[in-house]
Amino acid sequence: MEYILHKKSNCKRIKIRVIEGVVCVSAPFTVSKKIIDDFVQEQEAWIKNQLDKNTQSKENDLICLLGNEYRLHYINQKMCYVAGNALYLYPDKTLIQKFLKQNAKKYIDLRFEFFCEQLNIHNISLQYGFYKSKWGSCTPSKHKICFNVNLIFMPLEFVDAIILHELAHLFHFNHSKDFYNLLCTWMPNYKEIVKENKKKQLPKLY
Repeated sequence: MEYILHKKSNCKRIKIRVIEGVVCVSAPFTVSKKIIDDFVQEQEAWIKNQLDKNTQSKENDLICLLGNEYRLHYINQKMCYVAGNALYLYPDKTLIQKFLKQNAKKYIDLRFEFFCEQLNIHNISLQYGFYKSKWGSCTPSKHKICFNVNLIFMPLEFVDAIILHELAHLFHFNHSKDFYNLLCTWMPNYKEIVKENKKKQLPKLY
C-alpha cells in the first residue's frame, strides 16, 4: 500500500492518518522502513475503511436522501435539484450544502414538530450544521437543539431516533440510565436502530 512517510524527532510511535484520500504515516527516526511497512500492512483493513469514507461520489452512483434512492448526475448548470429518480448537482460545495440543508430542514422540522406535539414540548429553537462527530446536540438552558444536516443521508427511522435522543436531553442532561429508560419508553427499538446504522458510510458529494 502506498503512503507518505514523515520521520520526526518528537514522534514516539508510528501513527497513521488518512487526509483527503492520502495515507500519511509518522514515525520516529529510529524505526526501520520494514517495521513501518509491516505496521501499515497490519492496519490495512482500517486504512481501506478510511479511504472508502473519502471516496468521491461518482456519476450514476445511488444516493439515499430521506429514505429514497436517487441516481446521481453532476451537471454544468449552477443548481441542485431532484427530478423523478435522479439527483442533479452542480459540483460546488456551497451550492450542494445549501441544497442538502434546505431539504433536511424541511423534513426534520416537520418530524420535530410532530414529536413535540406528542410529548407536549414547546418553545425549542432548531439549528442545523455540518458536523463530523455528532448527529445532534441539545442545550436545555437555551432551549436549543442542533441537528447534523448529514441526517438527510440516513434512514428515516434513524432520523426519528436522533430527534428523540435530543429531546430526551431536555429531561436528562447526560446519558444516564434514566435518560435511556425515557428514550426507550418513547422508542422501544432505539438501541437496535442506532446499532444497525452506526457504521453506515455517508456519500461524499463535494
